[in-house]
Amino acid sequence: MSALKNSDPVIPRESRPRAYAGVELLLDLMHILREATQRDHESIIIACVVNHATMRPLLTGPDAPLDLIDAAAPPDEQRGSISRSSVADITGIPRETVRRKINHLIEIGILVEAAPGHVRPVADLANPVWQRVADDGFAAVWRFNRLLAQLGCETA
Repeated sequence: MSALKNSDPVIPRESRPRAYAGVELLLDLMHILREATQRDHESIIIACVVNHATMRPLLTGPDAPLDLIDAAAPPDEQRGSISRSSVADITGIPRETVRRKINHLIEIGILVEAAPGHVRPVADLANPVWQRVADDGFAAVWRFNRLLAQLGCETA
């Protein structure tokens, strides 16, 4: 086992544990989504960005209709949508790849065209598969917090 010398640079104590736990959480979530969808990682990232854009208006901000939080299929006018070009900008995935993968996700019933050039997920959160994904993702976050605590990092 090697020890640090006084001249060796050091990082904050929590940096390495946080980085490790963050990577562990990301891999855990990607595994959950890959198992549930049988899709490639780019398609999963694209679907996540689309889902995030759709859920944001329902859950955040002063005008969020929190009375709809438990609605299986909230009205489309309350849900957000996102353009294909915004998905490409957010993910860094080439626009043509995003276009092609979104079109495939529409064909297989994961996404729908919301307006010309804009998409949103099918309102299917009541589906037991997506309920399990949500529950497994929540459990992954708890594992993340426990791992940080085990590694000596405080969690909020």
